[in-house]
Amino acid sequence: MDKLEKLARRAQNGEKDAFVELIEQCKLSMSRTALAILHSEEDAADAISETVLIAFTKLCGLRQPKYFKTWLTRILIYQCYHLLRQRQKAISLDAVPEGLGEIDCGEERDNVIDIQCVLQELRENDKLILTLFYLEDLSVREIAEMLHIQEDAVKTRLSRSRKRFRELYEEREARCCEACEK
Repeated sequence: MDKLEKLARRAQNGEKDAFVELIEQCKLSMSRTALAILHSEEDAADAISETVLIAFTKLCGLRQPKYFKTWLTRILIYQCYHLLRQRQKAISLDAVPEGLGEIDCGEERDNVIDIQCVLQELRENDKLILTLFYLEDLSVREIAEMLHIQEDAVKTRLSRSRKRFRELYEEREARCCEACEK
């Protein structure tokens, strides 16, 4: 039995400290996932807060404590998409910042920033599958369970998402090189 499973069992038995420790163990993972979907630290914090509240109130319904992290991430993904749906109803064109999508070709460009920018350009499904697999280190099986799809579908989505990411990254690099030469 791993540490998260033990903590989940203790939390299900009413130990609040165990629940707090569970959330602490999953905090980074939750932040990465929420930011990958929402692109806003404030919205990510809101989604995480709602997720923690839901997880606390529904913890007794978790049938297999060894899947606590998967269960928690599934709740978080739902909350993120719920926030996105709410935001889409409320956003106006005036809220879109000027210069969105401009390329910074400075000498000090950081590869991590390039990767984050390309991730933001991807469709939500591509961004989610790549984040879960590469940043959260979830297995194909875990992702399939979380998204309620077949493992082969996860593999196909990963392959397509990698291809789209590579194409966008190469396009971005080409645009940057052209802009820097001018």
